[in-house]
This record gives sequence, structure tokens and C-alpha cells, in this order.
Amino acid sequence: MKSFVEVTTNPIHPEYKDVSTPGTEFPFHPWLASKVREKLGREDLRLQLSEISCEEPSCPVTETRIEVIDTNSGKTVSFLRFGRKKEQINKLDLELSLRKSRNL
Repeated sequence: MKSFVEVTTNPIHPEYKDVSTPGTEFPFHPWLASKVREKLGREDLRLQLSEISCEEPSCPVTETRIEVIDTNSGKTVSFLRFGRKKEQINKLDLELSLRKSRNL
């Protein structure tokens, strides 16, 4: 009988966290927060951003996640994921992430 190969995954941890309240931008990106709100059609959303990477310093994997929260109910409206560092997110990345979140 063939033996199975054990695959281990590296744990992930947040490298950076930030919150954008309604009417504000993230300090590292000039338009990201306002574009997310514009595309979702609501200016009253709070955005919680976290940049994630794996535990090993040599690991190149970085993902940026934005949790979109309704300020009235406190519920998550949408969850956006980007396979880039937070400063490198462009308009095409935003459009693709929004499309993907709508299809889930």
C-alpha cells in the first residue's frame, strides 16, 4: 500500500491592521476606501483591513483582506480579498475582488 505524504501548512498571522470609518481613507492608499464604498453604493460602511502573511520570514505570500461592515447593524456586508500587499492594490484588483465576492 502506498504511503500518504503529509502536507503541512504554515500558520498565518496579521502583519498590519487598520480601520477606515465612513468618510475616511486608509493612510497608505489615496482612494481604496472611497472606491470600495462607491462600488458598494454606500458611504456609511466601516472597512477593517488586515494584511496577512505566513509565519516564515522567507514566505512571499501576502494577502490583503477587507471586511466591509454596516455601521448601523454591525454585520459584515462583504469580505474582499486581494493577493497583493495593501499599497499595491489597483482598480482592476478591486473590480475582480468585488466580482468574486458577489459570486460566492
